[in-house]
Amino acid sequence: MSLLARAHAHAVRLGRDRIGGEELLLAVLEDGVGYVLPGVLGISRDVLVWQLEKAPASDVAAGTESGFAVTAEVREVLRHDGFTEMIAALLSSGGGPARILAEHGVTEELTREALARIWAPLLDENAAWGGPDLTTPVRGPADPPHEIDLLSAQIAEHRRRKEAAVDAQEYTQAAIVRDAEKEVLRLRSGLIRDWAATVDPVDLAEAVVSLREEIAALRRSRN
Repeated sequence: MSLLARAHAHAVRLGRDRIGGEELLLAVLEDGVGYVLPGVLGISRDVLVWQLEKAPASDVAAGTESGFAVTAEVREVLRHDGFTEMIAALLSSGGGPARILAEHGVTEELTREALARIWAPLLDENAAWGGPDLTTPVRGPADPPHEIDLLSAQIAEHRRRKEAAVDAQEYTQAAIVRDAEKEVLRLRSGLIRDWAATVDPVDLAEAVVSLREEIAALRRSRN
C-alpha cells in the first residue's frame, strides 16, 4: 500500500474527505523509519498519534494526487524527493503537524539528525545494529539484521490497530490494516530467509541456549 493510500485510509477513518498533513504524518509513522522516528526524537509515539488524530482538520482540498483529494500543504510536501526532505517540508510548512511537533521541541535540524542516526546502520554494510531504539550497536553473530526488527515493530503496530478497529466495529478499516500487515509479514519472511542462509548453526545454537538460560533466570526471579 502506497503512502498516499495509507494516508487516505486514515482520512476515511477520521471522517475526513481529503488528506491533510496530519493524515500524511500518521501514514509516515506506521512505516519502517517513520515508526521509530518519534522514539529517537524522545517523543511518545502513542501521544503523537493521539495528537494528530485529535487535531482539527486542515484546510479544504486543493487538488488531487494519484487520485486522492489532498490539501495544499500535502501537495507541497509531495513535491520533495526522499523521505528526509519530505519530513523537512512537512515541518517547515507551518501546518498542524509542524505545530504539534514544535510543542515537543522538535525542529527541522533535530529531525534531520535523528533520521541520520536511523539511516546510518542501513548505509553501513559492516554494522550490526539493534537495541531498544534501533540506533545502538549490538554484539552477537546470531542477532537478526535491524531491518527485521523494524518490520517486526510494524507488524506489532498493525496488529494493535487491527484489534482497535475490530473493537470499534470498523471492519473496513480492520481489513485495510490486515492487508498491510500481510504485506509486511511477507517482506519480513523474505528477509528472515535471506538472513537464515548466512547464520552459522553453532552461533544460532549458542544464542538459543543463552536465551533459554535468561528465561529460566527470569522465572526463578519471579518465584
